[in-house]
Amino acid sequence: MPVAYKKRSWKWLTRSIAAFVILFIIAVAWLALTAPLSKSLQPPAPPSITLLSAEGKPIARRGAVIGAPVDAAKLPKHIRDAFIAIEDRRFYSHMGVDPRGIMRAFVHNITSDDRSQGGSTITQQLAKNAFLSSDRTAARKFQEVLISFWLEGWLSKDEILSRYLSNVYFGDNVYGLSAAAQHYFSCGPEDLTVSQASMLAGLVQAPSRLAPTGNLKGARDRQKLVIGAMVSAGLLTKEQGAAVKPAVLKVGKTRELPNGTYFADWVLPQARDRAGEVATEQEVQTTLEFAAQQAAERAVKNAGLNRSQIAIVAMRPDGRVIAMVGGRNYAASPFNRATQARRQPGSTFKLFVYLAALRAGMTPDSIVDDSPVQIGDWKPSNSDGRYAGKISLRQAFAKSSNVVAARLTHRLGIGAVTQAARDLGISTPIGNDASIGLGTSTVSLLELTAAYASIANGSYPVRPQG
Repeated sequence: MPVAYKKRSWKWLTRSIAAFVILFIIAVAWLALTAPLSKSLQPPAPPSITLLSAEGKPIARRGAVIGAPVDAAKLPKHIRDAFIAIEDRRFYSHMGVDPRGIMRAFVHNITSDDRSQGGSTITQQLAKNAFLSSDRTAARKFQEVLISFWLEGWLSKDEILSRYLSNVYFGDNVYGLSAAAQHYFSCGPEDLTVSQASMLAGLVQAPSRLAPTGNLKGARDRQKLVIGAMVSAGLLTKEQGAAVKPAVLKVGKTRELPNGTYFADWVLPQARDRAGEVATEQEVQTTLEFAAQQAAERAVKNAGLNRSQIAIVAMRPDGRVIAMVGGRNYAASPFNRATQARRQPGSTFKLFVYLAALRAGMTPDSIVDDSPVQIGDWKPSNSDGRYAGKISLRQAFAKSSNVVAARLTHRLGIGAVTQAARDLGISTPIGNDASIGLGTSTVSLLELTAAYASIANGSYPVRPQG
């Protein structure tokens, strides 16, 4: 009986292991058939888009700086060695997961007070960056392992390393070895020295914290660990390691472009549409005219606003926005008062009253009454308290008569005035009483400017464009 029981136990164990292996193979095969391998070539963040003025001058940049893909096989050996030594010493010998590395990290983490150590291979890091979220769950880790085996089955080691180096994050919103080499050292990836390559390899563990533009000491301390790892792995001799000097930054002196401005925030969705779905940096020309924008900003600066706010939109008759200011200070308040705020337009709304009058058959010479009036319980009055009696429609418009606008709105009908506003592009809610003729309903400055551009353009509606 004991012998038979032992045989049955071994049989169940064998079957369980076989079933697990089969399920694992099926899972990897399913990934091979359904997951797009090209995803490991895609950048992990939206590529940057540089907005240009109408004259072609850069005015803002949004998104990540993503370098051109690199071919690990064509890079100098010391560059590959630096990353492999510190990130995945047995990269060329494991099949995507390194049990020894996992055990080493586990022992280190439970016996050391130092910063926790990861056991992920380069393949696992590529799997996580390209295919998965950053959630720290057992399910995600299992997915990471599956994808790692799948990547190892379909790609060569050099292809895996190439994709990893092309997409890994190096801090300062920079992705990929090409972009990092240019950003920190103003050179191509193939020209990186041992000193420079070891610093870049050290950034991968904590790129935001170690970015040398803000933490040069931390980056250099980490560089020493990379050099030590290269010596320990036999990739550098002790003499060579000792000869490596701390990396010296050579950050380009190009003018730093703002990430956001009032105009950039507004125009970016249009710019993205024009650029389309791209995997590299793009430049998109906008309608903003540099001289006009500078003049608008000077006007704001010299306006003596104290704590008041301001908004400016300058537009060509065809709808091209050539200048935009959405407030006194974008850094202090990025809320765009030119596009997002709703304010009572006051007398500027009278444009729609007079358009409705002309549509109703009146002419500029039609006679209107500029005298006190009462409409229900409402008694509008002219701002200066002066009344001219019988005057032409042209004269009433020129003197911005409140009582004439109120009379016309009441006579023509609220619907006619509202329709005139809608035809010229006003989309915000409009009230249902005669006071709308004096601008009591709120509008955006951008839409109001476009409405006036329609008059200058001789056709409507004019759509604002950047």
